[in-house]
Amino acid sequence: MSCAPIEPRFATGRILTLWYLLLMTLVTGGLLLAGDHLLGKRLLEKDRQLVATLLDNYQRVGLDAGPDKLVHVLQRDRDFLELSHYRVRYRAPDGHLLFSAGPALPSAGDGRLADDSWSQGYRWQGYRLQVALAAQPRHQDLARYRQTMLQLMLPMLLCSLLLVAWLTRRTLRPIRALIQRVAGLQRDGLEQQVPATASPRTELGQLTLLFNQQMARIHRLVSGLRHALDSAAHDLRTPLTRQRLSLEQALASPDPARWHESLLDCAEENQRMEALLGYLLAITAAEQGLDPARRQRCELGALLREVSELYELAAEDKGLHLDTELAPALWLQGDAQALRQAFANLLDNAVKYTPPGGRVRIRAARFDTQITVVVEDSGMGIDPVDLPHIFERLYRADRGRHSPGHGLGLALVKAILDGHQARIEVESGTQGSRFRCLFPLNNSS
Repeated sequence: MSCAPIEPRFATGRILTLWYLLLMTLVTGGLLLAGDHLLGKRLLEKDRQLVATLLDNYQRVGLDAGPDKLVHVLQRDRDFLELSHYRVRYRAPDGHLLFSAGPALPSAGDGRLADDSWSQGYRWQGYRLQVALAAQPRHQDLARYRQTMLQLMLPMLLCSLLLVAWLTRRTLRPIRALIQRVAGLQRDGLEQQVPATASPRTELGQLTLLFNQQMARIHRLVSGLRHALDSAAHDLRTPLTRQRLSLEQALASPDPARWHESLLDCAEENQRMEALLGYLLAITAAEQGLDPARRQRCELGALLREVSELYELAAEDKGLHLDTELAPALWLQGDAQALRQAFANLLDNAVKYTPPGGRVRIRAARFDTQITVVVEDSGMGIDPVDLPHIFERLYRADRGRHSPGHGLGLALVKAILDGHQARIEVESGTQGSRFRCLFPLNNSS
């Protein structure tokens, strides 16, 4: 049963746009209501001041010139009062209406009337003057304000909605590309990159960059694992075939000596397979990181001296000159056992591929920014075609295929040095190779 990739559906942009529309509607509505309320209060205060000013003027006329003069002034101002929506009532002490302009006024006190008009009055010597300003002009101003704000807000809301939809689509484009890339992993493989649609200085650009880097790393790991499995299967097939042939020959022979020889052959082939699997496990463990419990302060010069002493006899038997130049006090934090294994592999290769009469040299020194360890030989060198691949698992150059080994030694060296935040550089020609291991000072103490 095959699983077809699911076509992704994107709804985040629409959801964000709808949420923005809802929030903007609420905010705009709240602003309109607040503005309407504040403007209404301001216009009402303006009406109160106009009424108070007009009433104060008429009051001074009545006090200075007398009630009759006030009636004459009110008659003169009738047209102005009616055009300005004022309502005026002037009564004598006996209640007789001396002057009236505009609709009738209730006998209520000062303040807002039932029709929202503002009314104010005063008494002197029994006379009562009441002035009110109709609410119609104020309501018209409020209506014009609301209409103007709606005419401005609706286009602005529509434009901002379109802008937010565009920004949301543009912002989510890297995420959509990332989702499509993940959804297409089964179809497209691991090597295809997510297009960089956002600037690397933005969070989404950084996410895309990190995703591409991780996918490239996973692709390399998977490719390396596939190559390692293919190579391991190939290397394991040979000893297994030898075992089967040896057992078949032993079973076909009645001679117990032949059986014994077959068992020895099987034990030897099993030892080779065990060594191969041990190397693979050691490389995997080193790539997963050093065990913090095994990290300790160690002196690299003493460690290298121990490793060189182990190979002095092998170098002497082969007629090689093994030289060491080790500076004192090369302290660093690391796994001493793993470092011994790494430098032992480098020294073993140097001794193995250097012809009799050649020279193998180990140097270690401390510089301003790093500790450098150099293992060099005067051997056959490494072909430039093979040089980029020597740290790959189970890779063996053509020159070294007739020598014993599994092609895992340098891969283990690389994994161990990576675990110590160190790097390894290789120089090789027709007259030898030089491996330079560089340990940063922040790893030393």
